[in-house]
Amino acid sequence: MLVAGGTREGIVTSRFAWEGKYREALLELGPEELQPRIDAARRAIEQRLEELGRTRENCGDEQRAIDDAMRVLRVLAKTECQVRSPVEPVMPRIESAS
Repeated sequence: MLVAGGTREGIVTSRFAWEGKYREALLELGPEELQPRIDAARRAIEQRLEELGRTRENCGDEQRAIDDAMRVLRVLAKTECQVRSPVEPVMPRIESAS
């Protein structure tokens, strides 16, 4: 399902219906809300893939966008949703050369 695309008065709109959920995941700053947003985006993309499979539409541009989005969501989940131990340093230590 295509929706309006482009920008209007500085507001970015989605070309594809699932992009709204995808954008919400990308823009989520709260660590406790990130994984649920990623999951919602994946569900929206999977639903669209099912629709494409049933209709056998040839949507090359959308398929490439989906592939890219799923890749980004995997990286985001892997890098940002890892539970950190309270004693694990967030920043690497710089060793002095003494």
